[in-house]
Amino acid sequence: MSRESPRGSVDRPGNGGLRWPHVTKDTRREERDIFAAYLARHRLKRSEQREAILEAFLRSERHLSVDDLLALAQKRRPDVGRTTVYRTLKLLQAAGLATELVLQGETRFEREHNRRHHDHFICKTCGAIFEFSSDEIERIQDEVAATLGFVIAGHRHQIFGYCRNCVTKRRVTPAEDRQTG
Repeated sequence: MSRESPRGSVDRPGNGGLRWPHVTKDTRREERDIFAAYLARHRLKRSEQREAILEAFLRSERHLSVDDLLALAQKRRPDVGRTTVYRTLKLLQAAGLATELVLQGETRFEREHNRRHHDHFICKTCGAIFEFSSDEIERIQDEVAATLGFVIAGHRHQIFGYCRNCVTKRRVTPAEDRQTG
């Protein structure tokens, strides 16, 4: 294994959000334009509620549940409802702006447009999500697939365990946890 360290960032509940360096005002403007074009193409209306949800989604730089996004959107528009958030998230997915992740039984959404492929470490205790990219892991996957004659169409790599803070608090090593389940 190479000594290259994976590039990563963390998204912890309540930490103010994950900073994705590629997200700029221009990126958000482009995403807004993509969504507006998608709505127009499908003859769907642009409502103030959808705009509030879109704005909250684009400004948040973390993995959001429907309830997370609802709370953020209601800060701008208290009349936004859960069903409208859910439907708008489905439109964002269809427009290529959001992707859905099921993490620990909960559905979360993250930005998709122009994002580099990445994988996730998920803490089973506190729910922290650590994103990482590893060219070495991607290379190994491609090699194994080629050996099997398998053509990869996509994948989601999610590794569950315990973050440094939770390991320290629990005083349990990752190896002990694997043995106890």
